[in-house]
Amino acid sequence: MTSIGFYFNVVDKPALVNQLVQKALRQHRQATLYTSDEASANQLSESLWQFEPTAFNANVLAHHPFASRTPVLLTWQTEHMQQDDILINLQASQLTVFSRFKHLFELVGLEDEDKSEARKRFMFYRDRGYEIKSVDMLKKSI
Repeated sequence: MTSIGFYFNVVDKPALVNQLVQKALRQHRQATLYTSDEASANQLSESLWQFEPTAFNANVLAHHPFASRTPVLLTWQTEHMQQDDILINLQASQLTVFSRFKHLFELVGLEDEDKSEARKRFMFYRDRGYEIKSVDMLKKSI
């Protein structure tokens, strides 16, 4: 069963994504980052490549020819998902393909609309028996 983690009160989603990706890569894991559109995917990809002055998180868009050889993929289309290890959802919508992944991370910002949509996803997972770990980013760091 997919383990689910909600990070809420996230002030800087790209920074948290970078931290989660860096942690996954240290553990030799694969991650799929699900964005809202191509522009968001490209922007996040650039952020990952520039993670720190002396470090980066190698990544490609999921439809790229090197996708099968890259541990971090970005997509806004479920049909391009190639991995099944870690999924980081950056969309407000409910994912239908989440259960194929070992781990799902939901990132929830400070905006009311973001929180409202996240509550719906949280209840969806909880009502189906998924155990959910919640982390308040204003109180704790990963």
